[in-house]
Amino acid sequence: MPFSRSESRQLFRLAIPVIISQVGAMTMGIVDSIIVGHFSSLELAGVAAGNSIFWMIVMIGFGLLHGMDPIVAGAHGSGHRADADRCLGSALKMGFIFSLIFTPIIYIISKNLWITGAPPDVIRAAEPFLRTLGWSLWPLMIYGAFARYWQGFEIAFPFTLTVILANLVNWVGNLAFVTGRWGFDAYGAQGAAFATALCRVFTLMAAIGISIYYWRRRTDRPWALLWTLATQSDRAMDRKLFRLGLPASMQILLEVFAFSFTTIMVTRLGAQTLATHHIVLNIASFAFMFPVGLSSAIAVRVAFHNGRGDPASAFNAGRLGIVFAFMFMSFSALVLFIFPRLLLGFFTEDPEIIRIASSIIFLCALFQVFDGVQVAAAGALRGLGDTQTALYTNLIAHYGIGLPIGLSLCFLFGKGLMGLWIGLALGLSFTAIFNTIKWQQKKRGLLLVNGAAV
Repeated sequence: MPFSRSESRQLFRLAIPVIISQVGAMTMGIVDSIIVGHFSSLELAGVAAGNSIFWMIVMIGFGLLHGMDPIVAGAHGSGHRADADRCLGSALKMGFIFSLIFTPIIYIISKNLWITGAPPDVIRAAEPFLRTLGWSLWPLMIYGAFARYWQGFEIAFPFTLTVILANLVNWVGNLAFVTGRWGFDAYGAQGAAFATALCRVFTLMAAIGISIYYWRRRTDRPWALLWTLATQSDRAMDRKLFRLGLPASMQILLEVFAFSFTTIMVTRLGAQTLATHHIVLNIASFAFMFPVGLSSAIAVRVAFHNGRGDPASAFNAGRLGIVFAFMFMSFSALVLFIFPRLLLGFFTEDPEIIRIASSIIFLCALFQVFDGVQVAAAGALRGLGDTQTALYTNLIAHYGIGLPIGLSLCFLFGKGLMGLWIGLALGLSFTAIFNTIKWQQKKRGLLLVNGAAV
């Protein structure tokens, strides 16, 4: 099947608001880093250490919700909306239970950060930040379930608007609680956590309002529908969502842990090096939000066509998404090559941090393309209900190749931060290669089974 303009339009119609939402979510962290970074480099190091732990836990939960993509979008494609509703009910319960388990765990970790080997001054900044941020886990998880449900029906713009408004709330909250504007006390890193927690409650309330608005089109009792979905027992759907979500969760955990573990190792190199690593990671993560959003859209479009019994269109949607991810991240790599100091200047005025970061930011540019392709291919596979391949490829690429090389270069060969980033780049590169090979194998399987011309 040739490249379809119609499919490209459909893909981008969904992908653009999802990408903006992803970028908006990332922007909250960047605003935190910018305001805290200008307040104190030491407090920024505390934000870096706390965020690395918090997001490692969050991504486990978000990975479980990834199982919603093939279920909800597939139900949308087949016309079986009741299955999508059941999936949302299971996701809401899963997110709530996950939060009940992990919020106390975050608190315990915050009280025992000495285990990471971080310097005492970094621990003093990170402990209140992480402890406060932990209370934002439950609204974040429940919001994620609602957003993924409506995304499966290709309704994403209201959530984009929600994230944009949340960024305004976060910016004002940071100015108030981090720097002490308008008569508030200056809490530094902990103030950023206060602002973030308020934003996540706001986004959850907005998600509930959006859901009630759309449900009113099919029932005059939308609140009763929400209560039923959140409380009814549906073990069959619970098992199905967990079976699909667990490999996706483990895959994301492996990838996030590779970066978080690297950040934890960087704490041993001092607060200034940790702040440098955090800034460069923020820049790389910001660019990564574009293919992450595109990956979600790819999963939805692939699952939609698969649910309709149209494997040729499913593969075409996946192929288009991978190509678009390659093109965008190539552009992103070019920007990083040309304007490194300009980008670093948004985060800090510390000349030593800028000097160190300038020496490693080119590695971000080198792995941008691979990073985009690997997450796009993982989204395409997820749309077909394959959440296991990405798990295995991340395990091999990061833990069999990337981390061992990066740690060896850093601590055995004295390459410091540069060595760790070389390892991260290698891990992402091999993940992209393995995921793409598997997608091509899926293509051949579709051809053999269906005899379709794709």
